[in-house]
Amino acid sequence: MLTQRLAVAAVGLPIIGLLIWLPEPTFAAALTILLALAVYEMLRALATDLPRSLALSAAVATALFVALARATPALPLWSFLGIAAVALALILRPDSRLSKSLGGWWMTAVLYVGVLGAHLVLLRNLPDGQHWLLVLLAATFATDTGAYAVGRLFGRRPFMPRVSPRKTWEGAVGGYATGAAAGVASTLLLGLDLDAPGLALLGLVLPPAAIAGDLLESALKRQMDVKDMSTLLPGHGGLLDRLDSVLVVGACLYWIVRWLQT
Repeated sequence: MLTQRLAVAAVGLPIIGLLIWLPEPTFAAALTILLALAVYEMLRALATDLPRSLALSAAVATALFVALARATPALPLWSFLGIAAVALALILRPDSRLSKSLGGWWMTAVLYVGVLGAHLVLLRNLPDGQHWLLVLLAATFATDTGAYAVGRLFGRRPFMPRVSPRKTWEGAVGGYATGAAAGVASTLLLGLDLDAPGLALLGLVLPPAAIAGDLLESALKRQMDVKDMSTLLPGHGGLLDRLDSVLVVGACLYWIVRWLQT
């Protein structure tokens, strides 16, 4: 498992780096396609016998929303975030009627991936957006790696076992520490204009956002009764299994930077 994870990372990280440094229109187009594929993957994981047209329509709706958010600066994203949060909360309830509806999963998938994913495109368009994307990746990957390594070595006490049985408090603390260090260090190394309170805010918010993103997708998979969204990435699962933390961290970082830059 570890060898597969490292092999995928060795191939994937350079591709991600190239994607970030592409011209903004190309970056936005490529990311929109990835988000659309992630939604398609999610609905196909829900039930492989579902009509492909249902998954394809969700992918198209996601791509259209991301394009709309990019083209319409005045779009009230806060409102859509609230709607997405309500949909996720309703579909994750143990006795959820929404989770028994294909339409409910269609709507939730589009809101979850489309609304959160749109923030990544908007983050790229901020001043120093490419550098902020690097901070996002550094904090997210460091949190994930730190939690995995510390949890494997020292993990004893379960952390939210109903959602993700293998996660431990020791892993969560290790991930928090490595994620905060990586987020602050990358901000300083990239020369981004942020004062001490801003750095502290990044260190405090980004690691728990990464952990929350991972737990959110784990809860969705448990409700869907699947282990991974797909087997596209050996040792990692599917696209959404790799994007889960990035989506939540990206939304948090976008609003933090927007607030600090006003």
